[in-house]
Amino acid sequence: MPEAKLDTVRAPRTQQQRREETRRALLDAAVESLIEVGFARTTTLEVQRRAAVSRGALLHHFPSKAELLVAAVDHLAEMRAKEMKAFASQLPPEGREAAPGTEPAPGSDARTDAVLGLLWQCFSGTFFKVSMELRTAARTDPELRSVLTAAERVLRDRIVAQSRTLFGRAVAEHPGLERALDLTLQLMIGAAMTSVLHGETSRVDELIDDWKALFPLVLASAGGASNAGGAAADRKKLKGKR
Repeated sequence: MPEAKLDTVRAPRTQQQRREETRRALLDAAVESLIEVGFARTTTLEVQRRAAVSRGALLHHFPSKAELLVAAVDHLAEMRAKEMKAFASQLPPEGREAAPGTEPAPGSDARTDAVLGLLWQCFSGTFFKVSMELRTAARTDPELRSVLTAAERVLRDRIVAQSRTLFGRAVAEHPGLERALDLTLQLMIGAAMTSVLHGETSRVDELIDDWKALFPLVLASAGGASNAGGAAADRKKLKGKR
């Protein structure tokens, strides 16, 4: 007698799973719309249509357009962070050979170059295009600007924290790292804007390579400025106690 075939019985989705699926569908639809038709034509109705969800479901997750679109940027950032984490195991080891009797400058190794390359990838794809749409719109939209500003502060702190786990120890513990990363992010934002608007990809990539070569000097300079700032703050405190 042939064996009876047993149909695979799937467990019903929980309410939490359904909510998460709906939220993910809305965020994916928002990203898709921003890329295809831009900010002005990305309305909540357009996102609702693309996600194939009810009006009530959309408003339950995102009461306003600003909250929806900023959440879409955060959604992309989380995806990118996971990709960067996956690349961590492939990064070169820390350290670079130096001349006898000398110590290599922190940041002058292949691992630092590779991490900076990963950061640059964040500004050369969908994530940056969506961010650029929202930044432009936020100039004349107070509600969007308020929500986006708060979200970008959180994103910046997240990038700094993740970078510390990716760089080698000498860079991760360097007092100038935060300032050097802030300078790096500002440079990359401008370079990515040039790449998008002018299509000068090869020229911009060369500038990023130049920045990788300069990064150890920037790191050292930022560390000196940080120490000087701390010393100035200490002097100010002592003066106030007198």
